[in-house]
Amino acid sequence: MPARRLVVEASRLRHQQELIAAVRDAGGEIVLDTEAAELASVGRHSGRVRTAPWALPEGAGPLGPDHFRADAKSDVIGQIARLAVSSGVTAVLSPAHHLGDPAFRDWFSVDRDACLALRRALDREGGQGIAIDYPLIVPNAVLNQPNQRGILVATLAALPIDYVWLRVAGLGADAGPLQLSRYLSAVAGLHNLGKPVIADQLGGLPGQAALAFGGVSGIAQGIGERERFDTGDWHKPAKPRPDDAKFGRAVRLSIPGLNRTLTRSELDVLASAKNGRRICGCADRACCKHGYDSMVADPRGHAARQFFNSIAKLEAVPDLRRETYFLSHDGPMAKADRTAREIKALRPDAAEAARHNIDPEALMKRLAEHSRTTEKIRTTLETIHETRGNDVPRARVAALRSGGAPKAAKGQP
Repeated sequence: MPARRLVVEASRLRHQQELIAAVRDAGGEIVLDTEAAELASVGRHSGRVRTAPWALPEGAGPLGPDHFRADAKSDVIGQIARLAVSSGVTAVLSPAHHLGDPAFRDWFSVDRDACLALRRALDREGGQGIAIDYPLIVPNAVLNQPNQRGILVATLAALPIDYVWLRVAGLGADAGPLQLSRYLSAVAGLHNLGKPVIADQLGGLPGQAALAFGGVSGIAQGIGERERFDTGDWHKPAKPRPDDAKFGRAVRLSIPGLNRTLTRSELDVLASAKNGRRICGCADRACCKHGYDSMVADPRGHAARQFFNSIAKLEAVPDLRRETYFLSHDGPMAKADRTAREIKALRPDAAEAARHNIDPEALMKRLAEHSRTTEKIRTTLETIHETRGNDVPRARVAALRSGGAPKAAKGQP
């Protein structure tokens, strides 16, 4: 489970060559995300993904089903294969789409054929050693229906793929107890494939719980981002961006063990309360040397170190004992519950809240609700743990792969 794989988006690949080289030299995997789903979306194709090599010219609209056929004039499949080989990646995420797309309901059959065509194209271009992983992008409702799941499993079983990357619309780090319970039950139905299952864009405690309970083989997310997958605006045209709009996302900080991020202003307001800096700050001096001050000075570094540390601790526990560890007094679930209770009891300074233009009552109301949700998740997971035995299906191990296409030496074709 260690972080040994780097997922590189096709639209960003040319900007990340140094990072790719560093991961490759360290023996890690490089996985190419074709961004096919976003490029076929009305609401996303004109955003950052428009710089992907196979995107249509600006103003031409999103890619459609015909662009992903083996004989398409646009040769999207061929372009993907050639880029994968020239970049020396370990694996490619097969071009797949959101199966809940209201504009086209038959993406699954198109994606099945595209996966087969990609295998042929990779072999033809010299990428026989490059694996194909399949991104299964589904609405929550589809995943939770046994008959629909059965169709998905039967189709995927016939494809030349190594792993399934499961991306569930509407599910993320903020998943509630019912959502998480249904997810653990549904994902167990994918184990019949006999292939590792990667929870894509499922962060926070839900992602770690899925690992601890053997539901998934690994989780994929960004550092402080990509912890939730949502397609709510994919079918709507993107809103025009004002000329004076700021670029980039607002920085959010992760409170150790809380399973929630806050803005810097919200965190400063909480820190103004008695014991606020101690409760909200990072107590791990190997992570943040000066506690709260170091944490807010380097939020992404803090988030990365805390995430990797939590996975390392889980990995050190034998597989069949991970549920017990996760729910134990010193485990992640109990710690999150205790931290949420401590934070909801804080009484922020009114003057500090006013200085940051924060409504302290609204903030504490949200945090109290988060505490109740965390308690319910803990109770739900304890019930699942107590009612099922050790013989339940568990996800296969996602072994580190060493394949890929060797890059040509200088002066050689």
